[in-house]
Amino acid sequence: MPSTHFRLRTRSFSTPGRVLVFAAAVFALVAAARTVAPAPPAQPADGLPLEDVFTASVLSVVKAYPTDGTHGYYWPKGENWPGTTCDLDYLGVRVCEADPQKRCYCCGLTFEVFVQAWKSWCEARRAEFRMPGLDAKDLLALRGDWFGSTGDTQRTLQHAIVSRGLGRAIGRPDDARPGDFVQLWRRNGTGHSVVFLEWKRDAQGRARALRYWSTQKSTKGIGEREEPLTGKDGIDPERVHIVRIGRR
Repeated sequence: MPSTHFRLRTRSFSTPGRVLVFAAAVFALVAAARTVAPAPPAQPADGLPLEDVFTASVLSVVKAYPTDGTHGYYWPKGENWPGTTCDLDYLGVRVCEADPQKRCYCCGLTFEVFVQAWKSWCEARRAEFRMPGLDAKDLLALRGDWFGSTGDTQRTLQHAIVSRGLGRAIGRPDDARPGDFVQLWRRNGTGHSVVFLEWKRDAQGRARALRYWSTQKSTKGIGEREEPLTGKDGIDPERVHIVRIGRR
């Protein structure tokens, strides 16, 4: 019986008309499947964005912030305050809460930009918002390093990122690109956490000032600022620590 049944089915498709109808139906089903379910974009094997892609994401996030004083600058010494303008959620856990008065300070704001830029990169690829090897507890620990509460308190951003394999330190200041993160120190001992925009140069091409984006008193909150590399209160070029996130 099984062999007879097989022969009968084979004969039923032996006429040219039926073969053409069957082939057309199969072709239509395959075409429909390709239309309905397109292949998702390829994801990097290590879960890291390309450096140029991530710096572009950082700059896109930065441009979305108002610079009219909406988010004022505030630095509460000794307080456990994240200094972020919005709630930050990661893998179902709230890792930062927005300040009710919309205030922020430099480390909190740059950390917020880092998280938002990574989230934006994931959303553009329809991928889960996740950093490789980091759960919510790990991201909170990264935030502590970013703020300088643990690890290398001079190279806070570098330590936070490089120690977790999320990016690399940029050794030569001239190699900095817009969208890199910078921890700078001044000759008077004060520091700042910023997003690099450009070096301002003199007629001989030497860097004379650093233009960056962050939050500070001089801009009444979020905004761009230019600081000199000279003078007793100027930026110390030997202590400008740059980090670039992603893979080459």
